[in-house]
Amino acid sequence: MKRAGLLAGVLVLIFVFSELVSALPRADVDSWTAIGLFVKGQIDIAHTKRTINDPHFVEELTDLVLKKFGRQLDIEIAEHAKNLTPEQRETLKRLLVSDYVPYLYQKSFYPKNAKVLVVKPIKVTSVKTNGKVYDYYYASMSSSIPYPIHWWVQVRVDIDGGSGVDDGGNGYNVNGKNDLFKIVVYYTSSSVQYELHFYDEDHPDPFWDDLYDGYRCDHYPGRDDAYGCEDIESIKVENGVIEFPSTFSGDYDCHGNYCEEPQTYAVDGPNHYSGTRPYSSGVAIYVSNTWNHLMDTIDSNPSMEKVWWYTSWD
Repeated sequence: MKRAGLLAGVLVLIFVFSELVSALPRADVDSWTAIGLFVKGQIDIAHTKRTINDPHFVEELTDLVLKKFGRQLDIEIAEHAKNLTPEQRETLKRLLVSDYVPYLYQKSFYPKNAKVLVVKPIKVTSVKTNGKVYDYYYASMSSSIPYPIHWWVQVRVDIDGGSGVDDGGNGYNVNGKNDLFKIVVYYTSSSVQYELHFYDEDHPDPFWDDLYDGYRCDHYPGRDDAYGCEDIESIKVENGVIEFPSTFSGDYDCHGNYCEEPQTYAVDGPNHYSGTRPYSSGVAIYVSNTWNHLMDTIDSNPSMEKVWWYTSWD
């Protein structure tokens, strides 16, 4: 009896010790794989509970990941964060997690058994109107795609680079070369998911952009690296509604007569909210209302010059 009790005690001790060891951050464990599995699990639960469309979902999940995997992330960024203060390390971790969680979230909405089409816009002309230059890019798509979107609008500094102040009074100094270079379309007879590929995304502060890209470029294998570290965002159109799954830059919440202001290009830490807009055949999507390519059908930076990408449906 004593021997059985002793054995049980040893087993409990081994179990507790193994749990303690597994909870410790380890440099040889792929933290992003662990984070990915956790995030996908939370997304699956939210789909089952039908809470997945909560506009705050991705921001709340990002907070949860930072809390749960904080020590593992400290190890992940150690080489890039040697000279950072504790507050700066937290900022870098949030930037990285805020990029990864929305990407997985968006993937969960892709239509099943969809047909796939890949197009690359080609510049065809430039037009000067009211003192501003508009570049037009052309891409031919299949006419069988439901809910065609013809116009994709990007602020010019996102492509050409430059410095200035956005419509929210936020300063920026960016490299550019973040062109919308490819659109992957997943479509069925009743819905379509537009996956937009940008060469990179520039944080408006060069200090943070160097750190952010320094990590992303080393740890995002398989993405196009022509100019930086490819940024992939998406929207979905179904039942006459454009859905922005964690890619919405607009005012998502109203309180009485007050609605929160839409996010502008150089806002320091954009919030990945979800939102919807009605679809129309002439709708334009402003794909860089923020530097990390949050979008809307409303331009949140009307004073900034634009590049217009046109997709044909011939």
